[in-house]
Amino acid sequence: MIVSDSTPLIYLAKLGRLQLLQDLFGEVRVSAEVMKEIVRGKQHGFGDATTIENASSDGWLKVIGLNASQRRRLSKLRHMFPDISEADASALVLAKDLKVPLCVDDNRAVKVAEVMKLKHVGILGIILLSVKRNLMRKDQAEGLILSLPEHGFYIGPDLLSEFLKQLRKAQ
Repeated sequence: MIVSDSTPLIYLAKLGRLQLLQDLFGEVRVSAEVMKEIVRGKQHGFGDATTIENASSDGWLKVIGLNASQRRRLSKLRHMFPDISEADASALVLAKDLKVPLCVDDNRAVKVAEVMKLKHVGILGIILLSVKRNLMRKDQAEGLILSLPEHGFYIGPDLLSEFLKQLRKAQ
């Protein structure tokens, strides 16, 4: 099981590879705040929102509403780190409570996850793990990563270079 923030879900859906999360982790949980952020994309005609909703209908992506205690912690977290969104904060709280890793790509949320001592992985890590688990070939992974900027996902040159080195070493 893993908890996910919206960005990895959106971009995996754009790449046609949302299923990787189920293949790797079985069940994916998202907070209601994260799902609300995703569904807003439907108003703008983004097909990835429908793909993600379908995963929820299929049952492997589960939407979890925060309870009162979690909401209080979300509020405290946003007070401590005002530059993270409510959706990001809700994903952090949910992952901490469930004691599972967080799938997240937002730099600020990643830093907060590290402060909270949460294990985390982003879309690049998901794709690399998919190669290691023989869910895709290295050339497919490289193609996906190189296509991410076409979908609006920025990858800095240093990070891209490091990913490609890791991909070459992957068994």
